[in-house]
Amino acid sequence: MINIPEGLLTWANKQLLSAGDSLVKKAVPLREEASFRKYFRLIRDSDTLIGVFSPPDKESNERFLFFSQFFKENQVRVPQVIYHDFKKGFMVLEDFGDKLYQFELSRKNAHSLYSAALDEMIAIQTSIPSSSLETLSYDQAAEQIMLFEEWFLKGFLNFDLQDAESILLKESYEIILQTFFEQPQVLCHFDFESRNIMVLEDGCAGILDFQDAVIGPVFLDPVSLLKDLDNVWKPEEFNQFLSDYVLKAQAAGVLPDVDDNMMKRWIDLAGLQRQLRILGTLTRLHLRDGKSYRLVDLKQTLLYMIDASSRYENLSKLSVFLQKKILPALESKLKTNS
Repeated sequence: MINIPEGLLTWANKQLLSAGDSLVKKAVPLREEASFRKYFRLIRDSDTLIGVFSPPDKESNERFLFFSQFFKENQVRVPQVIYHDFKKGFMVLEDFGDKLYQFELSRKNAHSLYSAALDEMIAIQTSIPSSSLETLSYDQAAEQIMLFEEWFLKGFLNFDLQDAESILLKESYEIILQTFFEQPQVLCHFDFESRNIMVLEDGCAGILDFQDAVIGPVFLDPVSLLKDLDNVWKPEEFNQFLSDYVLKAQAAGVLPDVDDNMMKRWIDLAGLQRQLRILGTLTRLHLRDGKSYRLVDLKQTLLYMIDASSRYENLSKLSVFLQKKILPALESKLKTNS
C-alpha cells in the first residue's frame, strides 16, 4: 500500500479552504507508477480530485505544469493542475476517473477508442510551436538505446556480448536511428501508450503523463499506441488502425504523401528505438528502483522487436540474434523471477 505523504492532505485542504471550496474527507492511493510520483484520489462530499506527491529532487514538476497549460491551450485533453507547490512536490489535479485504456480496450471497442485517442495524438502533433519545446537529438536517442545493453542485456540477463554481437548491435542501432530521424519530426507525447490514456465520460480520450513531451519522429506516438503491450492486435487489425492514423495525420498536414512501404518502415523502426529503450528502462526500474511490476511487459516488447526487424534485410541478423539467443535467455530469467 502506498502511504500518503505527510502534509499532502493538510496542504490540499488549506488550498481548498482559501478558495472557499469543499474540503477533502479521505485520500485513497492509486496505481503504482514507473516514475517517483505517487497519486491519490481525494474524496470530497460532492466530487473527487487527484492529489500528487512528485519529489522535487527527482521529477520535473515545472515541465509537468508547463505541458499541462500548453496542451490545454492547444485543445489536448489533459488534467488541469489546480494547485501546486513545487518546493513540497505537491499538486492537486482534475480527476479523469478510473477507465484506463489499458483495461478498457477490447476488439469490440478498439476502433472507437483508438479514434478518440488518435484525435488527441493529432492535437499534440499539430500544437502551436513554443520556444520551450525540446527536440530529441541523435545523441539522446542513441543514449536511450544503450539502456538496452546496460540494464537489459548485462544488468538483467547477465548476457556477455561476443565481439561479433556487439558489432551487429552497433550496426543495427545506426540503421534504426537513421530511419528514426529521416521521418518528419513533430511534437510527441513520448509515451503514448494505453496505460497513459483515459476514457472520459464524454467519450473523448484523456491524456496522462505528458511531461516528457519532445519533438521527435512522427511515428513514435502511433507505434507506442498501436504496438500495445496489453492488447496484441492481428496484422490486419494493426494495419487498419495505422491506416486510420495516416488518414487523420495527412488531413491535418502532419504526414507527407509517401508510399506504404516507407510508412511501414518509419513506424517499425520508430518502434525498435522505443522498444530498445523500454527494455532498458523497465529492467532499470526493477534493478535500481525495486519496482518489478513491469517485468511482465518484457517478453511482448522483445517479440515486437523480433517481428519488426525480421521484415528488413539489413536487420534480419538482429532478428535472428534476438530470437535465438535473447528470447530464450529472457524466458529463463522470467521463470526464476516468478
